Amino acid sequence: MTKQQRRRIVSLLETGVSIAVGAAIGFRLAPYDLPFFLHAACVLGTAGSVLSALLNIEQAWTATTHRCTAPGCDFRVRIQHVDAGENRRWQETAANHPNHTTA
Repeated sequence: MTKQQRRRIVSLLETGVSIAVGAAIGFRLAPYDLPFFLHAACVLGTAGSVLSALLNIEQAWTATTHRCTAPGCDFRVRIQHVDAGENRRWQETAANHPNHTTA
């Protein structure tokens, strides 16, 4: 399985889980006879929040962070889904950037 296929599968799983959680909230709210738009807002808000959380977790799991090597500099670059050559280029960019900022 290639990386691109794995990313597609993970993306589909994230979307499926968020839809399932939204549907579960919808079924739990059904007996309360809410107006349609309030019901839809709760379901879509929950599904969107779960999807956003899952995407953030996936990014934290798969992203690589390169930081500046200068003492006290807080410059950093987060990259995701790049090949070895581009990874190395961003690592060198982070180490040799012109503006050194301190926290």
